[in-house]
Amino acid sequence: MLFQNGSLMVRRLKEDDKHLLAKWLSNPVVLEYYEGRDNPFNLHKIDQVF
Repeated sequence: MLFQNGSLMVRRLKEDDKHLLAKWLSNPVVLEYYEGRDNPFNLHKIDQVF
């Protein structure tokens, strides 16, 4: 665990989390505020960035 504050806990990314993160970071609504709609994440990019 990296950080915990009340019910919020931040931990290192696990291998099983990568598919969920890629799905979330490919959502157009999320990308509108994060990387831009034309820049979705795939598993390779997840490995590079995170």
